[in-house]
Amino acid sequence: MTQPPAGEDLGEAVARLYVDTDPVPARLLQAASAGLAWRDPDAALAALLLDSAVAGAPAGVRAGPGPDGDADDPRLLSFDSGGTVIDVEVVVDGGRVRLVGQVSHPVEAPVRVRHSGGEWTGTTDRLGRFSVPDLPVGPLRIWWGPAGPETTQVGTATFLT
Repeated sequence: MTQPPAGEDLGEAVARLYVDTDPVPARLLQAASAGLAWRDPDAALAALLLDSAVAGAPAGVRAGPGPDGDADDPRLLSFDSGGTVIDVEVVVDGGRVRLVGQVSHPVEAPVRVRHSGGEWTGTTDRLGRFSVPDLPVGPLRIWWGPAGPETTQVGTATFLT
């Protein structure tokens, strides 16, 4: 075994050897970097801009409590994630949830909705719209990200139905 250069300890020499002979794949480095964001999970989540169930819907918006105050009326949610706004209408009907949403970027992009029974996957249309017809009541997480292998911007919104 060769001696490490003067002023360098054995650990640094071994680390340099691995970097030179067997570098870490780029996709693994990306995954590890993304995982670091979850040290503070709230930092990675989209910011809630509007919840019609709490603040009431602005004038001219059809969501909000109806004349009878029915809890099953549509609920509007708006989230902001790095300048991308995700608007979602949540309708609870017969113990099932229907989502209709739009992302402020008018492009086709993958959308995932995680729920207690699994995950729904789809894409937005060319106007940034999506619809999910049949989900269980409970916590939901919407993930949106532009298509492409080098995606860095991702929006995640989490809420209870």
